[in-house]
Amino acid sequence: MTTLNEKERRDFVEFIISTVESEAAVLNAAGYDSSSRVELLKGKSTAAKDAEVAQQKAQAASLEATKVSQQALKDAYDDASAFVNLIEGLLGKDNTLVHKLRQFRTK
Repeated sequence: MTTLNEKERRDFVEFIISTVESEAAVLNAAGYDSSSRVELLKGKSTAAKDAEVAQQKAQAASLEATKVSQQALKDAYDDASAFVNLIEGLLGKDNTLVHKLRQFRTK
């Protein structure tokens, strides 16, 4: 069973629930009332589905946060580069401060 993927495991749980429900008479005739176990399994199945929905929402939020973070860094980097260009325009290419500021980008 360890080779089943998540969808296959979910399908397995649903199959067991539906099959045992439809064959409850067979189990009752054998002296076993499966209803409480089926209800427990349904609860676990619902919990698993809810957890998956929460996971998907978290993944979407993470992707969005990554986009926002990357854009914020791009904006900051672009502004820092423009600032170096401004200082270069004021002081000239040969100024030691300009060399010091540009030196970091070559590392």
